[in-house]
Amino acid sequence: MRIVNLIILFGLAVQLIACGSEDSDTSDSDVVAETDSSTNTSDENTTSVEVFDPNLFSSFSQISPFELVDCTLSNGEDSQCYTAVYENVRETRTVICPENVGEVGGLGIYDGTTNPGIRVLDDDLWADFATDGYDIINDDGTINIQVPEGGPGSGFIEAGSGISGSCLDAELDETYQITYTIPAYPTKATSVATTNSLEYWGLSLDGFPFAEKPPGAASQVGVAIPGLDSCGGHPQPDGPYHYHLVPHVIDDLLAQNDITKVVCEYIPQTDNTILGYARDGFAIYGTRDADDTIPNDLDQCQGHTHSSDDDNETYHYHITNELSPSTDTGYTNILPCTVGETAENNGFARYE
Repeated sequence: MRIVNLIILFGLAVQLIACGSEDSDTSDSDVVAETDSSTNTSDENTTSVEVFDPNLFSSFSQISPFELVDCTLSNGEDSQCYTAVYENVRETRTVICPENVGEVGGLGIYDGTTNPGIRVLDDDLWADFATDGYDIINDDGTINIQVPEGGPGSGFIEAGSGISGSCLDAELDETYQITYTIPAYPTKATSVATTNSLEYWGLSLDGFPFAEKPPGAASQVGVAIPGLDSCGGHPQPDGPYHYHLVPHVIDDLLAQNDITKVVCEYIPQTDNTILGYARDGFAIYGTRDADDTIPNDLDQCQGHTHSSDDDNETYHYHITNELSPSTDTGYTNILPCTVGETAENNGFARYE
């Protein structure tokens, strides 16, 4: 079995913001679940009710269902967690890098001079490559597609490697399995943990993890753009699949950026239901709460306490598609940070 580091950017030598933390806002109450006096613990920062709902998840690639087990949290406290194992197998596959001129692929983040931002992988982007001095079109009209090799920080983009001026499209390795361990009774930590790091920060309801903001085109030796599919995900260089954008609300993000050539085909779009869970066990919603109201009191991690579907006052996150104060780009729809304790040694997700 192979164990790999979690959340590896597409193998590019892009600049990453080191994993860090900021002091959380403790002016408000940290109680994040219903206040049932018969079940409350003495620690007001710990929920006494299970937040995680395993019944919401797809069973397509699930090897073993979620089960409740004893676990230790990152603060050293004993608790209980839900754990399950998924295969690295996609139910639906879509084109990422188009093969020929005139074809449309998925998405990418272009950080060149001409029209930077989230872009469709198409002829308009290749023209901007050329304007900025990079050539991605081969003499026979095909697109220079490269399959990156090596793990994180391996420095595989080297002069003469063929990667420069290319669309990067890794191969999905279906032999991997991923084990998730998520706190059943979320506990707020004393500081927040950013998501701009080489770690997975959440889990989609289709069984695949959320990664940090999308990798941009590397420009050390010429632009090579990591391709994403139309729902914002891709395999990393050694094969495991993950999302760099939250797919359940991505069509709104694309519309905000005037992108009409692609839509997310395989993830239903929703803005007021649970679309996944963060690594600390708190639920993630779209832009609206369950009662269809738009939140106006989100904290630095885009979370708040609000009545949920079952009328319990629960802390949860929102994906807003807005520029967060803690991010430096306007095109990402991930969470900027998470507030809670995770499984011990950041054991939220493990590929083998």
